[in-house]
Amino acid sequence: MNPLIFAILGAVSFGLWTVFHKLASPYINQVFGAIIVSAAAVAAGLVILVPRLKQTELFTDFRGILFLILAGVLAFFIDFFALKAYSGGLPITTGGPIIIGGSIAVASVIGILLGDPVSLLKIIALVLLLSGASLLAYIG
Repeated sequence: MNPLIFAILGAVSFGLWTVFHKLASPYINQVFGAIIVSAAAVAAGLVILVPRLKQTELFTDFRGILFLILAGVLAFFIDFFALKAYSGGLPITTGGPIIIGGSIAVASVIGILLGDPVSLLKIIALVLLLSGASLLAYIG
């Protein structure tokens, strides 16, 4: 299957993640909410992994474990900061594009620093993305 399909599904998931954070934020403590999101992620992952456990190689190098632990810590903070922002009254039309757009910009810049190819079109897209997120933060 084309990996682009998985990227699109990830984008849809990220957008819905943002909506559910906004809807939950007035009703829950932000730290507890972030823990609930993490626990739900573990449960969903186990539902997918357990039936395939015998034919699945879990890891080949401890660097993978280290990077995923770091990603997990950051995932907690994504949940926590998103819930804090939305519980403070930030509209989803402002918070969603800033959180998602900002994450796109950060990932793209780091990807370039790690050696991904750079083109004029990529640079223009990043400038537009950062401009849009900045404008939303300013008018939000």
